Amino acid sequence: MKHLSISFFILFSLAFSLVGMAQGKKSKGQFWENVQRSTMRSPWIVGLGWNVVDDDGKPFNKLFDANKSWNVVPFPSKVSCEKVLIQGWSVEFAACYNQLKNGKTLNNDVLKSTQSFFSADINGKFSFAEFAKNLAFFDPYVLHGYGYTYRGAGKTTSAATANIGLGFNCWVYDDMIGINVQSQAKFALKSPFIKTSGNYLQHSLGVVYKFQVSESRYGQRPGRAGNKYKFFKTRSRTTN
Repeated sequence: MKHLSISFFILFSLAFSLVGMAQGKKSKGQFWENVQRSTMRSPWIVGLGWNVVDDDGKPFNKLFDANKSWNVVPFPSKVSCEKVLIQGWSVEFAACYNQLKNGKTLNNDVLKSTQSFFSADINGKFSFAEFAKNLAFFDPYVLHGYGYTYRGAGKTTSAATANIGLGFNCWVYDDMIGINVQSQAKFALKSPFIKTSGNYLQHSLGVVYKFQVSESRYGQRPGRAGNKYKFFKTRSRTTN
């Protein structure tokens, strides 16, 4: 189990490193110039949804044991804000609230009362949409970042975390409104790194809205946004 967890973490870190090396062929000056120019007009993506916390102490066993391990509240419990950067890269801030429910399993112990849960994360994301152009509505990605987690129960009530995960956006209306599905593994930055009780899984489902701020003679206004790679594409309309 320990070796599987380490391999899983190394795999995602290596994927991010290889992508960065491939893009590093350009000069640093040109790269950062492109980032600055693109981020001025690239889209923002905001989201609202639900999150599920699986913190039963068995992260790779019975992943879908919702009855005993999944914690979820009935109201929207996740908000996110993402800024697209360049060439599929973006950065996202997300905050989640949840409740560790009475009777659920927390690190192999059964909770005797309901306790609060909160997490805040900043993740870098890389989208593979460019490699699936025939499926324009489908936008899969991987993520890696850091965060903070607070629990009202358990041996580790608060911890900084290193995050790895994957997910996808499914754009269902005019490339602006979509459904987001995401899963993360979070590793507490404390010893022992892989086996600490601060590790857990977090899944989320929500709605996302993509927009960009474009210039007009009236100042800044919301505008339509294309996909992550076609920042400057606009639709032309003809009038009779």
